[in-house]
Amino acid sequence: MLVRNHDARRAPPHSSQFLWDTISRHRTILVALPALFLAMAAAYVLTRGSSYTAASRLVIDNRILQFNPQEAILPTSSISSPLLQSQVAILLSDKIARDAMKSLGLINDPEFLPKSSASETEQKREARVLDKLQNKIHASRIGESYLIDVRATSVDPVKAAKITNAVVKAYLDDQANSNADVANSVSPWLRSKVASLGTTARVVSEATPPLKRDQLPDGFILALGLASGLVFGFTLAFTLDWFDNRIKTREAVERVCDAECFGMLPCMKKAPWYSKLASRKRSLTNRHTVASDPSLLWAITNPRSHFVHVLRNTRAAILEHKDSNPVIIGITSPASGEGKSVVAANLARLMAIANQKVLLVDADPYSAGLTALLSPGASAGLAQALDGRNLPDILWTCDKTGLEFLPNPASENGSHPGFLLNATNEKFFTELTRDYDRIFIDLPPLDPVPDVREAQPIVHGILLVIEWNKTSAEQLAMILDSAGPVRSKLIGVLLNKAGDKMFRGRRSPPRQPHASAHMKSKFNPSSRGLGMDPPGDNIGKGTPPVPHIEWTAGE
Repeated sequence: MLVRNHDARRAPPHSSQFLWDTISRHRTILVALPALFLAMAAAYVLTRGSSYTAASRLVIDNRILQFNPQEAILPTSSISSPLLQSQVAILLSDKIARDAMKSLGLINDPEFLPKSSASETEQKREARVLDKLQNKIHASRIGESYLIDVRATSVDPVKAAKITNAVVKAYLDDQANSNADVANSVSPWLRSKVASLGTTARVVSEATPPLKRDQLPDGFILALGLASGLVFGFTLAFTLDWFDNRIKTREAVERVCDAECFGMLPCMKKAPWYSKLASRKRSLTNRHTVASDPSLLWAITNPRSHFVHVLRNTRAAILEHKDSNPVIIGITSPASGEGKSVVAANLARLMAIANQKVLLVDADPYSAGLTALLSPGASAGLAQALDGRNLPDILWTCDKTGLEFLPNPASENGSHPGFLLNATNEKFFTELTRDYDRIFIDLPPLDPVPDVREAQPIVHGILLVIEWNKTSAEQLAMILDSAGPVRSKLIGVLLNKAGDKMFRGRRSPPRQPHASAHMKSKFNPSSRGLGMDPPGDNIGKGTPPVPHIEWTAGE
């Protein structure tokens, strides 16, 4: 069944591991985005201006004349919502702002008039200051009450209070003048009554310099920037994982392949050029001794590395197949360049030192990477052996492990012979099983050639090497479905070339209990007594982290 990476990790036992893997894979994003947002917040804090807002409150009243049946004239109060909104509009009018501006002398205040306006006419400068002042003045009715809130903003808290009080004073003076004009327009006998009529306002609270600025505290802005960066970082990381269906986890491999994933092998880096020259010189000294290429000897020279622990896990799984006894094991990959040849050489050498007589065969006619690394001077190999040539004359030997190697050199015209593993050559390999405990065959990749499918009558089991974070689940499922009986012969899968971030802070991995039921049915735990330690024996005993590994060319 085809599943996405996140579906393969949704099982509760692996939810914490999924979170940790996501953090490990996207740690650059999870560090860069919070750092970026924090820097933006810091830049804002450093460049933003400070402002203070002072407030004053007015209570509004409106007195009118009312005639009673005895023809008496009595003043009464009458306030409506339109009246209050009208007073708010008056407070925000040009006249009130201009009176406040003149009373405080703001026409020459740098806060309201930039230096670039020094050459402008006085009328234009006054208009500019007035417009900026009006933008700093706010007035509004408080709920359904008769109160009006008047506010003014400035970079100076004292100036903010002065502007607010100046606006209120200008408004009160304007109302007093208006009421006086009305009173002077009536007859003398009504003047005493009319003088107390009209809209009146009283200051409930006078503006004082504010103690706190309007902006949020610097620490809060910085914390908000950092939190926003973390939220965006995790969101982006999980979104990338949701839509990225490339194989990155053991669980995803097992779901698609229906076979156990023995672990992740770290990515190796290219070896220095002089190491190849030294190994080539040694191979020319004794042409039947394989070259000591560093990457192909890693399983021997670094026995406590994570790389070797995963291969030991693979070796144990092969030996557990006591009933089926897969002597001839093909090693392949979905595509070229995924590291199957290096894995094949190291696994074969690791098997050879466990009291097993092992033959490694280069059967990849398209690259012959093992031949180039182990026996660059070979002139005869697999094709000649199939033609009946004496096998001991063709084989190359590893003096460190006793591993024997059957190369696949190019023909005289420079091309490699065609694929030779098919049903017609089954007898040759059957006879080899009498002389060897294990035969590892480095096969071509599954895609796009059909060679691995043709080799199924010969091989007893298949090991699949998949490059980490390269092949999608859909592609892998499609390749396996088109490879005939390959899926049914899978012993297991190795995730190769995993990034260093997948191993930071981890110790050598134990064998996982979540192998597929299909593979568990083939395992026989009683077969472990074969003169070798199980791969989990060193877990928790101070196994060192993954060391630096050198990589050489080849698959």
